[in-house]
Amino acid sequence: MQIINRKKRLALTGALLVAVFASGFVSSCSQLLGWGVILWNVENPTIPSGTLVPVYIKSNIDSVYVIGIPKEYQLKPEKNSDPIINKKEVPLWQIRFFSSKSKAQAYAKQFINYAPLYAETLQDGLPIRSDPDNNARRVYKLRQGQIVKVLDKAQGNPPMSGSTPLPGDWLQVLTDDGTIGYCFSYRLRIFEIEAGKAVAVAQANTSNPENDPVLESALSKAWSPDWYKDMVDNQTIDLDTFTDQWGFFPSQDTGVIRIALPGFEKTYTYTAITRIDANSWRFEGSPLTITLRNETLLSVQYTLNDGTQKSSLFVNLPMPVSDIITQEQARRQKLLETILEQGPIFQSENYGRLSLAADGTFIWEGYDILVPRVIPSTVSGTGTIVMRLFIRESIRTTYDGALTMYFNPQGIDGQPGPAEPGKAMAVNFLYKVEPRALRLEYLPPSSLSGTMVLQRSASPIILYLPASEQ
Repeated sequence: MQIINRKKRLALTGALLVAVFASGFVSSCSQLLGWGVILWNVENPTIPSGTLVPVYIKSNIDSVYVIGIPKEYQLKPEKNSDPIINKKEVPLWQIRFFSSKSKAQAYAKQFINYAPLYAETLQDGLPIRSDPDNNARRVYKLRQGQIVKVLDKAQGNPPMSGSTPLPGDWLQVLTDDGTIGYCFSYRLRIFEIEAGKAVAVAQANTSNPENDPVLESALSKAWSPDWYKDMVDNQTIDLDTFTDQWGFFPSQDTGVIRIALPGFEKTYTYTAITRIDANSWRFEGSPLTITLRNETLLSVQYTLNDGTQKSSLFVNLPMPVSDIITQEQARRQKLLETILEQGPIFQSENYGRLSLAADGTFIWEGYDILVPRVIPSTVSGTGTIVMRLFIRESIRTTYDGALTMYFNPQGIDGQPGPAEPGKAMAVNFLYKVEPRALRLEYLPPSSLSGTMVLQRSASPIILYLPASEQ
């Protein structure tokens, strides 16, 4: 009997607990949890983005909120006897939740201009990033035609096409699976959804595409013209042709690729990237294909302005081009300072007075004996020294290096004219820094190939300039 009674008591207790839980669940549907703002249009019934709604339940297990449907969006019952449905389950990602109505109202007011805005992706693989910067971590990759919800505009650095910022804005966006991040608008088509209308989502395009780590690694690198590598390897950086403005510039954030080379520059727009084989890809919607020869060498096939097919090689250097340029500028300045330490004024009875400054500018007076065989008669005695030349090892036994003196043209009255780039006259010399003196040897144009001094003149003109006591 005691066992039976005990069983009855346990059964009665269980029934009471079920009743309590059941009554608690029902009552919780009428108790307000907080307030929410609809981020993405709700369907059946349609509740537009930006609408303020009461929130009654949050289920982390089912990933839904139970919200109250505002009266203006409640569906009329088919029969008068049917109950009015005034609550609805909505996925968590579709709601911005607030604990108080005032906070929800403040957000809804802030969100009002973006509430009807959606965007369609015009490029397959367009990334959504963690921050409004194209170097930020990618959190999602969109497919062409995929719809996202615009939540806000963000401040950030725009992607660049060479030195030109691309038009557009960084937008905070929401995908239809709840991912929130930032996407640049250049390859988005922004449109509005009217209140009461559903958002048509291209279902075939809404899945997150698989990653292609080899391609992504290639597109994330900086690619320079292949001849840059020879300059770096041989330590012969020609700053007239070594610039970060030239190269192959892909941008996953914009669907734009720019190729800039001497005498040619063109921007291509693509809609998707298709793998051709293990190391080759085609950029759909453009004439571009690329082949990754190895981790640091890329072959790019493209068309010139006249439609001619062209193939160019690009290299990934061990450090940024800008850093290499900075190092080369520092090297040149150090060479100039070595000369200045023995002067900076050098004077000879035959060759005049040469005054040098730390910024590379010079004033040369009394060099008449060198006109016109070495120095043209049309220039003034002012200009700038540039340590741009390189010499062969065989010449280093006699000279420290070579330099170029850019003479400013004469003005109408015989005075120094404007120091305009491209108008200065270049005169090249080998140089040797000696104790309290500077030795120069004139280099005729035939002695040079580009920036490399190949040989000395067969009939050298040598200038010896002792340091002046000022």
